[in-house]
Amino acid sequence: MQDYRLEEILEWVVLGLLVAVIALVAFWIGGWLFVFLGKVFLALSKLIVALLYFLIPALAVAGLVYLVVRWLGSRGERLA
Repeated sequence: MQDYRLEEILEWVVLGLLVAVIALVAFWIGGWLFVFLGKVFLALSKLIVALLYFLIPALAVAGLVYLVVRWLGSRGERLA
């Protein structure tokens, strides 16, 4: 087995601490990124829900108008 000098041991300890700090900074930045993405997706989902609150009734009314116009048109063809 090899004998390590105090200098080498301290180098490994410092290197390990640097790796730990880098990993913690990466996790911290990743956490902020996920929080930001969560807020973006939440805003997007709110926008979609708001659009659906408007679009579903509008499409239902448009469909009813289309069916009434089509029914009136076919009724007029039968009479002519």
